[in-house]
Formats: sequence, structure tokens, C-alpha cells
Amino acid sequence: MRLLSLQCDRPSFRQIDFRPEGLSVIVGDASQQQASANGVGKTLAVKLVHHCLGARRDETLARGVGDWRFALELELADGRHRIERNGDGSDITLDGREMNLSALRQWLDTHGPFVLPGDVPGFSFRALYARFARRNRDGDFADPIRLHREEQHEALARTLYLLGADITLVTRKAVLRERVSAIENARRLLQDSDQRLRNLLRTGIDVQAQLADLGERIERTRERLEAMQVAEEYAAVQQEADRLTRELRALETRVAQIDFALVGIARALEMRPDIERETLLGFYRGLEHVFRPEALADFERVERFHRSLAEQRRQRLTRDKLRLMAEREECEAKRRKLAGERDAHLAFLQQHHAIDDYMAVAQQLARMQADHQLLAQYRSVKEQWESEILELREAMTHDDRLAAEYVASNPLCWADQRFRELIHALYPREAAGIVLENNTGTNKLRYDLKVQVEGQGSDGIHAARIMAFDWIVYRHGSYHTMRHLWHDNHLYDPVDPHQRAAWLRLTHAALAGSGSQYILSINTENYGSTRALLGTEGGWLDDAVVARLSGDADAHKLLGVRIGVAV
Repeated sequence: MRLLSLQCDRPSFRQIDFRPEGLSVIVGDASQQQASANGVGKTLAVKLVHHCLGARRDETLARGVGDWRFALELELADGRHRIERNGDGSDITLDGREMNLSALRQWLDTHGPFVLPGDVPGFSFRALYARFARRNRDGDFADPIRLHREEQHEALARTLYLLGADITLVTRKAVLRERVSAIENARRLLQDSDQRLRNLLRTGIDVQAQLADLGERIERTRERLEAMQVAEEYAAVQQEADRLTRELRALETRVAQIDFALVGIARALEMRPDIERETLLGFYRGLEHVFRPEALADFERVERFHRSLAEQRRQRLTRDKLRLMAEREECEAKRRKLAGERDAHLAFLQQHHAIDDYMAVAQQLARMQADHQLLAQYRSVKEQWESEILELREAMTHDDRLAAEYVASNPLCWADQRFRELIHALYPREAAGIVLENNTGTNKLRYDLKVQVEGQGSDGIHAARIMAFDWIVYRHGSYHTMRHLWHDNHLYDPVDPHQRAAWLRLTHAALAGSGSQYILSINTENYGSTRALLGTEGGWLDDAVVARLSGDADAHKLLGVRIGVAV
């Protein structure tokens, strides 16, 4: 896949025609004192290429140049093609045929420069193309392997695939780990989503023990429920028993009152006169000298009167005693009868149950059965999950051994050798290498792929590390027929001019007669310092300049006009 030209339907646009072979240089010029190479369109150019090649809608382009129509002419194995897309991304044509974004991406997947593994998810033209045209400053330039918005295991699989390495174990570990994570998440979700299950598990008692205990309680409750005799008249019988009980208590209270009265009568009947007859007679005789004889009643008469009063009192008490005893007998007879009736009602109630009692026991049984079923289902699912996790871990352990054997075969020795050669061409004294190690950790990474250069903490060496690795994937990788690699000024800027000059000499020589392109956008300062080091023999770099974009006037920028937003 080669890029031929980047065009637009607006006459102000600075069309870029790429050279069919070798270097194509886009220079951001700040030749005048107040001009700047920033914002002239160097990075915008690669963004527009991505836009035409099916990138997701870019809000900055949509706001600034939404009604502009950009076109990319390119060459694939089956010939030349033209893709047009307006700035807001909604209108797309391929060779004059209208299509939506999904159809364009599908066409690029099947007709593009990549041989995609059909049975491996996560592989597409869009996923792989960014490795040949890094554009996102937030993530594409931080690491040789991982790009913006990529998961680590995805980046590893895609990079190793383009290096021709076997990715069977790479994708399988990711799938196995995702399944383990899915099981663990499902188990947590199951515990958290059901409040009753969470309460049962919170007791700290083992599920098996809880099931055994619930089973015994369910059996006892079921037997109790089956033995319960439900009486429809239970409530009426209970009310009658309560009435009889109240009457019994009233009778018992009356009997107690009668007994208390009888005790009082008995004591009264036993009482004797306070003064004996002889004492009273002596008293009267002692008073004869005080009172006149006629004033004193005849003693015999007084004595008779006294005996008459006592006899009347005794007769009255006897009558009361007989009346109370008769009433007591009547109360006792009524009490015995009521007690018999009440006991019969209580015996009935003891042998029978109200429908409410029955329903309460039935509901208790239903709750216990529901808890038992819930725990049994949880145990069954948990056992299945644990069994599956055990199988998954066994499979991962088996893959660990296979991966160790694969790493021992040193499948990337060729890439390591070429990478060291490239780095040593720029930094002869810096150790460098590409290392593939087995990763047996509990993660989705099957291998640790390390692209290392001594001193890579330096921005310049780090940028050179990315450039060299991209070049290996581009020129010596597998499963693609890419014929262009694009590097932005973001990579060139931190590199020392001597290393930039050495790098451009190397790439210029390597592409001679190859039919492949190396596109770079660079600001005028970096271009000038590099060009100066090439001397008189560096005329080929001047010839490689396909566009000079300047900040001295809007007309000299890529878009040719000021559009109100920075793109």
C-alpha cells in the first residue's frame, strides 16, 4: 500500500503528492522572524490520511472543516483507488461509490495491505495501520509496542503478529484470563445482587453445613405441618373457651368471698360474753349503796335480756351461714360444670390449629425451602465455576510450559539483531536489544516483549528506539504489504541532528529501488540542522521535499485559510 496524493475540494488546500519511492518530506517552515512551524499542518496531514482511511469521526475536523471534502489516492495490490470523505466524516465514497464507515473499514480489512488472522478478534486494518503512521501524541509515542487506547495484551498480539511470531499462546492466555475474570466477576455479582444470599453467606457458616441444617429443619417443619389438624371453627371454640374461663374466674372469686364470710361467721359463733354471770352479779351488788334500789333493774331481768340478744345474734349468724353454704354449693356445681366445658374446649384447641397458625408454619417452611434452593443453586454454580477455573489454570500452566519452550527457541533473534544494528548505527556505544520473556503472572500477557536501548530515559534515544522498531516492522515484518511508513516531527524533534542525519542516510539508502515510501513531517529548524550535516551530498533530501508549509501567512498552511480552531 503506497500513498499517492492527499487532496481537497477547496482551492486553498495545499495538495500533497507523495513520491512513489524513497523519502517524502513535509517541512513546516518558519523562515520569517515572527512565523512559526507550529499549526501549519504537518501533523494535520497524517490525521487527514487516517481520516480518509476510516478513522473514527474527529470532532476537531468536524467543527473546523466539516463541509470540506478530502481525498486520498492510494495504490494497493489490485491497483489505484480514491477515497473521499468530508470533514464531519458522514459522507464517504470509494472510487465514486458511496458507503458508510463500517463498509469502508470492511473493504480495507479485505482489500488492504494486511493479511488478517480470521479467527483472532481484535485484528483489523485500523488496529494495525496506526503502527505505520503514529498520530496520537497522547499515546502513540510513549512506547514502541503499545499505542493509544490499546490494552497491553492487544498490543502484544498485534506487534508479535507483524513480527511473524506465533500468537496462538498470546491470544489463548488472554481468552483464558478473561474467562477466569468473568467467573470471578459473576461470582461477586451473584453474591452482591441477591440480598438474601448475601445474608446467608454472611453468617460465616459453610454452605454445605447450612444446607444440611436447613434440610433437617425443613423435614421437621414438614412433619409438623402434615400433623397439624386445622379446624375451621377454631376461632369460635377459642372464643367460647375464653368466655368460660372468664365465668370460671368470676365463680372462683365468689367462692373465695363466701369462704371468707363463713370463716367470719364461725369465729362470731365461737365468741362468749365478755362478763360472766357471777361477775355481773357482784357488780350489781357493789352498786346498791350508790343507786336507789328502784333505779337498778332486776338482775334476773337484765340477764334474760342479755341472753335474748345473744340468742338472736346466733340465730342470725346461723341463717347466714346456711345461706352462704348453699350458695357455695351452687357456685361449686356451676364451676365444675364450666370447668368441664372449658377443659373440653382447651383439649380441642390443643389437638387442632387455626388456619393462621397453619399458614404461618407453611410460610416458614416455604422460606426455608427457598433458602435451601438458593444455597443449593449457589453451591452448584460455585462448584461448576471452581471446576472450570481449575481446568483453566491447568490449561494456563500447560501453556506456561509451551511458552517457555517457544521463548527458548529465540523466535525474534532476527529482529533483535536488526534492531541492534539500527541503534548502533545511531548510538554505537549504547547497548540495545529486543527480548521476549515468558510471563507466568496472573494477567493477560503471555510474554513480556521488551524493546530496550541503554539510556532510553533520554527523549532523543527513546524516540530513536521507536523509529528503529517501526522500521523493522515496516521493512522486515510479516503479514503485510505496507509500502509506506510515516514519522511525525514529534519523534524527530528530540533526536540530536547527528543522529537524525545518520537515520535519514540509512533510510534513504535502504529504500533505493524498493518501491517503498518513507514519509516524514519535520519543522524547518530540525530539517535545516539535519541538512547542514549532510553537506553537498545531501541534495537527495532537498529533492525529497514534497511540501513546505509556512506559518508566515494563512495561505501557506496546509488548509490555506484560518478556520477558527487549531487542527
